Amino acid sequence: MKKYRYLLLFVLLLGLSTSCNATGYLNQPLTNALVGSGITIVDIRTEGEWRETGVVPGSLLMTFFRLDRSYDLEGFVAELSKHVENGDDVALLCRRGNRSAKLAALLSKRGFTSITNITGGISLAEGNAVQLVAYPSVP
Repeated sequence: MKKYRYLLLFVLLLGLSTSCNATGYLNQPLTNALVGSGITIVDIRTEGEWRETGVVPGSLLMTFFRLDRSYDLEGFVAELSKHVENGDDVALLCRRGNRSAKLAALLSKRGFTSITNITGGISLAEGNAVQLVAYPSVP
């Protein structure tokens, strides 16, 4: 009986650290383990935000929401498909996790099967000791 209690506790703790919600995508904070896992991180923030905070090394920089909060889902999916295939592990990153959660839900509805929303966004990088690099300036 004790054995099952420990197993149940382990499953509950695992569920708290990485959760899958009803929309079919995972939620996970930005950590060095996530960055080093080989997952493709897609930073959907604006260029101004990249310049302000820096970026996760090796991440794909693909703005999704325009400044007026509109977006082109078809165009974004077409561009994303040049870099990853459906089924590849993809983590979406924004400033705090709200925009990336909206995009994760949209992509899940479009049939993407391995999407992670980075909860807390880039704002947790410093607190989680995740190293960022300066956004490259383009002449």
